Amino acid sequence: MGFDSAWTPNNAGAIVGVLRSADGTVRELGSPQRANFEQAEETILDWQSSASPKRTLVLLDQPTIVRNVAGQRPVENLVASSVSLRYGGMQPANTAKVEMFGDSAPVWSFLERFGGPADPTVPSIGTLVFETYPVLVMIALGWTLPDRSRPTGRLPKYNPGRRRTFALADWQHVCLMISVALEEHRLFELARWAESVSEIPVPRKRDQDALDACICLLVGLYMVQSREYLLVGNQRTGYMIVPYGKALHEELQARCIATGRDHYEWVKRLRLQ
Repeated sequence: MGFDSAWTPNNAGAIVGVLRSADGTVRELGSPQRANFEQAEETILDWQSSASPKRTLVLLDQPTIVRNVAGQRPVENLVASSVSLRYGGMQPANTAKVEMFGDSAPVWSFLERFGGPADPTVPSIGTLVFETYPVLVMIALGWTLPDRSRPTGRLPKYNPGRRRTFALADWQHVCLMISVALEEHRLFELARWAESVSEIPVPRKRDQDALDACICLLVGLYMVQSREYLLVGNQRTGYMIVPYGKALHEELQARCIATGRDHYEWVKRLRLQ
């Protein structure tokens, strides 16, 4: 399942899911649904009740481990260089942001309901919630756009909530990339949905939430197919999971060396056990 949470109690994001059988076939569970944390929890439990899966992977677009009281988490400091290199920015997570990460923030009760942040290095069954980050996923998958001054390209400007920088062509690019990736996984209905969303003349923020939920879903699909993924960060201070990308891997390793980190500890290539 992919869940773009929108982070705060009064906002809603989107959730989308598929059911994968032992033989590799998949059954789609519909288009992305608008959902806050409570609604997402109910949706997950409903799907589990009807399908009785042995294991449930939830890829969440929100920090799941936040212990710093100010500034960035170490994992954010690590990946921020790759994001900024492509003209992107990332919001730092810390407990001073009470609505998002204070003691009563909705993310904690959601995580508690499903066993807390899952450890990607340990074989597990049941419900596993992993943190991912759509922007870093796009970098890993090579979805950036050409840019004259940056050999790495630039990130698409596809957030309709930022009208000053939003570009409809970039929006259509992201929709197309998602549609192609979903079709590769034989998720034809979701692929058609993503293609149809590309034709919206004036997208809304809720449309972007649905796209981001699909990007989160793609990370889970890579994991269950035993493809390699990158575990960036750690279980103590926070981590992110994204599909393996050679260029991103090398960038993050170089960033570790530049900041005095052991890149074998901070950036790991793994497969789901």
